[in-house]
Amino acid sequence: DSVFSRINRILEEEKSTPARCAQVLYLSLTFADKNPGISRVLLGDALVGETERLQTRVDQFFSRLESQFKQILRESEIRDNLSVSIPVDSASIFLVSMIEGRMHQYLRTHYKRSPTIQWEEQWQLIEKSLFLPQ
Repeated sequence: DSVFSRINRILEEEKSTPARCAQVLYLSLTFADKNPGISRVLLGDALVGETERLQTRVDQFFSRLESQFKQILRESEIRDNLSVSIPVDSASIFLVSMIEGRMHQYLRTHYKRSPTIQWEEQWQLIEKSLFLPQ
C-alpha cells in the first residue's frame, strides 16, 4: 500500500497529466529497483506453489496500477487540453506492461540492469507518442 499512498501524493501534488504518468512510472520502477525480492513476487517468479491468495494480491497490485493510469489519462483532456493517441484502456495497459517489462529485465539480468536505466530517454519517446495537443 505504500506504493499507492505515494501515487495518491503524486496525484495531489502534480497537476500535469504527462508529469503524473512519468512520476507514477518512475515510482514503480524505483520501487522494483529497491525491492528485488518483492519484484520477484510481483512477477510470479517466487510464486510457484504459493497460495492462491498471494497470487490474487499480485493481480490486484497490477490492476490497481492500471486503474490509476486510466484515471490519470481520462483527466488529461480536462486538465491539460491533451488527448491520448490511443484508447485510454490500451494506454493504461501499455504503461503497466512497460513497468512489468522493465521488472522482468531486472530479474533476468540478476538485478544488474536497473529498471530505471535510460528511463528519461524512454519516457520522452513515450510522452511524445502518447499525448497529443487538442
